[in-house]
Amino acid sequence: MTMGAPLRVLIVDDERLFAELMRVALAAAPDIEVCGVVHDMATAVSSVSELRPGVVLSDYHLPDGTGADVARQLRRAAPEVSVLVLTGDPSATVLAEVARSGAVGHLTKSHSFDEVVQAVRAAASGEILFAPSELQRLLLTEREDRQLEEPLTARELEVLRLLASGVSTTVGAELLGISPATLRAHVQAILRKLGAHSRLEAVAEGARLGLITIESRSRERSPARGSALA
Repeated sequence: MTMGAPLRVLIVDDERLFAELMRVALAAAPDIEVCGVVHDMATAVSSVSELRPGVVLSDYHLPDGTGADVARQLRRAAPEVSVLVLTGDPSATVLAEVARSGAVGHLTKSHSFDEVVQAVRAAASGEILFAPSELQRLLLTEREDRQLEEPLTARELEVLRLLASGVSTTVGAELLGISPATLRAHVQAILRKLGAHSRLEAVAEGARLGLITIESRSRERSPARGSALA
């Protein structure tokens, strides 16, 4: 996304009324452009090259797959696109699937439209969107005993802690006194060493290995007052 250009968002949801409500809510933001609304996984994946979204906002339950499947396919086909998954009340299994899929995060449909708009902006800036309580549930079911073949460096541990705190790439780079490109290089090394497919999965894996604590995250995203998604 170039300076001054709106953030392009593709909505994926088979509930057409909900998708239209989401389109209206996002289109009302002056810095966001809804570049498309589709209703199944196959169309979402096939249309990304033409529509060029920066963020894909996908419902979890789709007629031909899940939001996690969308993230997995786009991780290979368009890794520059951030996928944000919406669910109802997710199980620990669903949370684990989303975390492993390459999605940048997850929101429940109890969040307000305003919160989703904020989350879309955050996803585009590289923030991780996963509540600490959800990560704690994930860790209870996904814990495993293993050691890293290649340990993280001191700088990589600093970067991982920043990822866990939920800061954006720009803010994280400023805090460490490095360029965003250098921070992204550290993130790629962290993903490789942890065997993770996304920043979100790296945070979960880092917590499982005892490298970070989930409590270090800066904020818990909870439903706000006012109109909600469900």
